Amino acid sequence: MDTSLWMARDLLTIGPATTLSTAARQMAARRVRHLLVVDPPDSRHLVGVVSSHDLYLAADAGVKPTSPQALARAASQGELAVATIMTPRPTTIASTTSIADAARLLRDKKFGCLPVVDRGELVGVLTEHDLLRAFLAMSGADQDGYEITCELAPGENVIGGIDELARRRGLDLGSASSFELGGKRLGVVHFLGAQDDAFVDALWQSGHRILRVRATGRGAPSTIPAPALAGDRRD
Repeated sequence: MDTSLWMARDLLTIGPATTLSTAARQMAARRVRHLLVVDPPDSRHLVGVVSSHDLYLAADAGVKPTSPQALARAASQGELAVATIMTPRPTTIASTTSIADAARLLRDKKFGCLPVVDRGELVGVLTEHDLLRAFLAMSGADQDGYEITCELAPGENVIGGIDELARRRGLDLGSASSFELGGKRLGVVHFLGAQDDAFVDALWQSGHRILRVRATGRGAPSTIPAPALAGDRRD
C-alpha cells in the first residue's frame, strides 16, 4: 500500500525568512507539529522542516513560543528566522513508497514526519498520525466486529478453523496477521459484522489457544472474558 493513499496533501508551508513567532502561531492555528520550509516561499521546492520541538529549543527556558511573554520579547528584540533552526535537506520519500517502509523509517530514525517529494516537487507529508489512521483502517479496528488474539503452534495458520466459525455467523474476514512476541508466535484476526454472542462462545470452545476476544468498532465494549460466556451457549 503506497504512501500516496495516506499522506496529507493540504500542505502548510512557510518560507525560510518566516519568523519563529509566526511559525509558532501557524502551528497552533492548524494544530500541527511540523512546518515544511520551501524556497521560494510560494513554490514546492523543499529546503527544510521545522518542528514544534525546534521552536521550544529556540525559546527561553520555560517559555512557550506563542505566549504573550515570548511574543513581546520578539517584538522588542527582534527574532530569528526559521532558516536558523530548521532541519535542512530533510529525509524525504516518494509517494510510491510503501506505508510499511515509511513506518520503518519513522521508527528507526525517530522522525516525526516524512515529506513526500516526487520529481523534485513537494506533494505531501506523512506523519505519525497518518500511520495510525492507516493502521486502524487496515486492521478493521474501527468497524463493528471482533478482534481475536491467539497463540499459534509452529506451522499453524493464523486463521485456521476460526474462519469457518465466523462465516457460519455471517462475519467477514477483515484482516489477519501473525508475529513473534516474547518468544511466542501470536496471531491477530479481525472479523467484521454484527456482534454475536454465540460466535464468541464457539471461539472459546473451539480448541484454539484463544488469548483474547475483543469487540471492535467505536464505543465497543472492552475485552470479552471467557468465564462470562463459558457454559452459556446461545445458539
